[in-house]
Amino acid sequence: MSDPQITHELPTPPIAAPPLDRSLWKPNAVELAFLHEAISEDDEVVKARMFEVQEKSYKDYPYPCIRAFHFVSLMMRENAVYEDVLKRGKAGDSYLLDLGCMMGTDLRNLVRDGYPAQKLIGCDLRDNYIKAGYELYRDEATCGIKFLTGDMFDIVPGSPAQGTEETRSGALDLGKVKQLNDLRGQLSFIYTGALFHLFDEPTQRAIALRLCTLWKRAPGGVIFGRHQGRKEEGLIPDHMGRLRYAHSPSSWGRMWTEVVEQLEGEGSGESLRVRAQLGAAPSGVPSDSTMLYWSVERI
Repeated sequence: MSDPQITHELPTPPIAAPPLDRSLWKPNAVELAFLHEAISEDDEVVKARMFEVQEKSYKDYPYPCIRAFHFVSLMMRENAVYEDVLKRGKAGDSYLLDLGCMMGTDLRNLVRDGYPAQKLIGCDLRDNYIKAGYELYRDEATCGIKFLTGDMFDIVPGSPAQGTEETRSGALDLGKVKQLNDLRGQLSFIYTGALFHLFDEPTQRAIALRLCTLWKRAPGGVIFGRHQGRKEEGLIPDHMGRLRYAHSPSSWGRMWTEVVEQLEGEGSGESLRVRAQLGAAPSGVPSDSTMLYWSVERI
């Protein structure tokens, strides 16, 4: 199978990132209620723990979303498909992966909303971010979510039949899952928040190909997320000198159709429903940015 050219993220941005700014923390009422429940009713305790985790994590890699406190924002629930995913997750045997989960805030909120913790998986490239989540929420001994460290580019694109013996059998024991390739063809739901826009266009296509490799081939499955988008697709002016690409709603839909047909055969893209809509960027990022909120569903 032809794999698009992959350009990995640079170890450090070409242009130095701006310093942290605590005034950027502006939680809404729902987010604050979650943090009070998950951390402490005392705002000072919440802030002290959050600021400590932020400083450590920003040293690992200065992502703008860390500076803007998006690691404690409930971004997943802003997607139009969230309530449907939640409802189906409560009712069935549906596994959900948050790829690029950082501290795991969205996953913990999913549990708070009623999604079974034993059906949730969080994966991040940086193990320090997962550890930071345990430090922030002090729940390592009680959290039922499966977290693992892994590189999405290690996923071998192809059909589930090319996976491990466990994935070929159709069984999934999260206790035995050690890498992303163990999830081939097993996931009903996959979420990626602020992930695709870190890369150029061919690399985004390569990511989509890998997500489809993990995606269960059954009606009702959803891949959804958000990232920076544009009315007309093209390169993103980046304040840290990174090479990044933004899709438009229409180009985003075309990419998914092409990727699914590459993986599953001609005409298979007709079984997809792609929804993509531009919206305002969250707080703490350049005001002229727009976010693409999207979902890809098997019908």
